[in-house]
Amino acid sequence: MHTSTTNDRNVSSESKPSVDQSKNHYAFEQCRSKDRYYLENRIERMPTEYLEPHNNEWTTSIPMKCIQFAQKNFNGNYAKCENEESKPKLTKFKPCQTKNYTNLVYNAFHDVMDCFSLDPKDFYLQFMIESGFHVNAFNKTGMDSGIAQFTANGIKKVLARNRISRTREVLLNSSRPSCSRISSTIGAFDITSFVVERRCSMISVPQNPYRSMFFNYIHTMLDQIDLKMQIDSEISDLDYIREAATDRIKRQFIYLAYNRGMTGIKRLLVGYIDYKKSMNLPITESDLDLNQNLANVKKILKAEPRKREILSDSIREARLAKLSFAEYAVIKKATYVADMVSAQDYVRQHLGDQCSRF
Repeated sequence: MHTSTTNDRNVSSESKPSVDQSKNHYAFEQCRSKDRYYLENRIERMPTEYLEPHNNEWTTSIPMKCIQFAQKNFNGNYAKCENEESKPKLTKFKPCQTKNYTNLVYNAFHDVMDCFSLDPKDFYLQFMIESGFHVNAFNKTGMDSGIAQFTANGIKKVLARNRISRTREVLLNSSRPSCSRISSTIGAFDITSFVVERRCSMISVPQNPYRSMFFNYIHTMLDQIDLKMQIDSEISDLDYIREAATDRIKRQFIYLAYNRGMTGIKRLLVGYIDYKKSMNLPITESDLDLNQNLANVKKILKAEPRKREILSDSIREARLAKLSFAEYAVIKKATYVADMVSAQDYVRQHLGDQCSRF
């Protein structure tokens, strides 16, 4: 869904929070401009159960400041919606990060994670990069909409094969309060409500962010299970990296495969294997770890296109030794690798390992 480039990043690297890191959350915003309160009235009319955290009910959770950190550091576009059937209208104003707004997003994320027995740390970076956990994030180029940044194809995929109705059965048959809250707020499952032309169906409150998060589960999270099976299958065909591809490394590949597709990730792996073979070097777990050689990855990312071409030529001519997979991928223009690694590094600098696992 997110297709960022080196010149179009959603995650800011400048803002630094000056707060007590021992607390669960930062101070909530009190915005001077009334223009930033455009979601507040609808949120205030929601039942209080959606505006109060339920950490005692969830199996696992991350601190609220993780969500606030992502929201604060998101550099993207936003849209206003009169209702779920209207067309989105661009606005330059980021929603005010009030207590109600933050709690609503925090609850939606954790309720979906809890209802479907998922670990929020495994999915934090995806939402941080895609939308900064903002309900009305909007890509004015590709019309990607909402907190899950749904594209036209993404919406169509969710609607296919009766997936909505089949997954809703899980909600209705579950005794978990988190599942009940999802079912009660996402609205009717009339397919015509979710046609591609109505992008506000993925943005409008009160149906969202719960609806968008729920649809994201259907689209992304089930796909990631399929991707894991594909990756396990593909790696069995790539004997040269089988031992180095631990479960932790496979999880990183899943992030990449979601954005690039299985064909793209396999092409990168085959190319990297050929490069290591040309240097008569084995591949270790640290070679494949996307967190390795981060400084060099950033340096390559900032290099001019011509310099990257020279580096690419050097790979072909076996003149570059000891490149990590992340360095190789960025040289080969797989910039989403750098987005994921940079985002993880930035979060870790400020919040340690409380928010994400990568």
